[in-house]
Amino acid sequence: MPAGSKPFSVVFCNMIIYAASRLVPAPQRQDWKQEWLAEVWHRWQFLFHARGWNSREALRLIRNCLGAFPDAAWHFASQEAAQGRMRERVRSPWICLAALAVALLLVGAASSGLPATRALLFPRSDRSGRLLFIWLHPFVGGGDKGLPPDVVTEWARHSRLLKSVAPFTIGHARLFAPHAGISNPLVITTEPVLFDVLQVRPALGTLPPVSGIVLDHRAWVSLFRADPNIIGSQVALGRNWYRVAAILPAGRQFLSRQPSVFVVQRQICDPRVMVVARAKPSATQAPLERELTKIAENFSYYFFNSNLRLGFLETESLTPLRFFGVAVLISIGILLMVCRCRFRNVQLALKPENRKAASRRVFFFLMKTILALAFVFMAGLEWSRPESSVCLPRKIPQAALFSCGCISSAQWACSSGLWRISGRVAGSACASCASPFASAAPDASSSIGPEPSSPAPKGMASCMCRISPQVGMRNPSIGSL
Repeated sequence: MPAGSKPFSVVFCNMIIYAASRLVPAPQRQDWKQEWLAEVWHRWQFLFHARGWNSREALRLIRNCLGAFPDAAWHFASQEAAQGRMRERVRSPWICLAALAVALLLVGAASSGLPATRALLFPRSDRSGRLLFIWLHPFVGGGDKGLPPDVVTEWARHSRLLKSVAPFTIGHARLFAPHAGISNPLVITTEPVLFDVLQVRPALGTLPPVSGIVLDHRAWVSLFRADPNIIGSQVALGRNWYRVAAILPAGRQFLSRQPSVFVVQRQICDPRVMVVARAKPSATQAPLERELTKIAENFSYYFFNSNLRLGFLETESLTPLRFFGVAVLISIGILLMVCRCRFRNVQLALKPENRKAASRRVFFFLMKTILALAFVFMAGLEWSRPESSVCLPRKIPQAALFSCGCISSAQWACSSGLWRISGRVAGSACASCASPFASAAPDASSSIGPEPSSPAPKGMASCMCRISPQVGMRNPSIGSL
């Protein structure tokens, strides 16, 4: 290759440098280009005359030239004007709302479409009765525990407030199928009456009257690849073999969104079982507790040494909403105590000359607060109710999680109003009205009102803290709204 003819890699590096130079400020652009072009030319000439120029060195030169973009970006960001524009854009209210919306989208993407939130806000309608879970809770210390199976049998025979009742146990077991391999799904051991309690009928096959396996739709799709010929085949679950008898329809879940396998037996032999029942529409919690306790004592001769607990599914599923509502009320109380809102300040904000600026501030504050609280609620709910738990949350302090999140969101939402201008940070005072925030710089995140150069109302021209919608209406409490 002649020494004068440039190879393609050097020409490409020059194109990269010319493209990156558009980011460099004009006074520095020519010197910056000469420096980078000289480095490329000298390296190529040195390797060419040393007979070390090859394709590997060409690729290395191109890779090193890509560093021109970060270097040009640094020159661009080092400008005082560019830094000012970047700060204004970062602190813009619309950037703030967009960041919160992106955070909500990330929560939805990480949780695969907010399944726990959708299950809570859009539950399936159930007009024929109400599902409830029954368990024992110790009077002092200890955790929840199950019930003896013979008590469940007597409840099914003699209860007048329950339509049907079924025992079950849950766990994980090793499942092996000839064409599906080995897996470890969630296993629910129960009796045939469970499907009457849940009011579900199979989409494929028939429910086993004595013994067999029923697959939910997710287990059928994920473990057996939606093979309809799986009906009637034998699978090994643990040390026993069972026949696959039925497939449940899509969208029907019990306790979990994980793929579940129901092992149906004539009678559960475990010493302790969990209980799910369907109550009649007129049944309430107190009469149900008295009736079930009386049946257990009169027919099973079982006297509870623990507290009998009943939990309706529709009530227990709304527990996060109650926790979140209490946390929001606590946040509002703290917010009112901190901001010290006064009625005369609200009247001043509703005046015609201040109404437009106040409405914009209120709109931005409400949108920011709603998005922040929605992020706290959805993220906390999806974390506390993962795929492995639909009805019961993880063992975390959910109330504390929501409370801390709501309080932090409320304080953050108010901090970008006139909180920093209220005199707690700005120490200077207005000469005409002794306002501690009159001479403070306006906050860019709350500057969504009219321009500061708008005409001052009559009688207020002597004090900028009275007329500037970016600084506030006489009192920082209005800006915090």
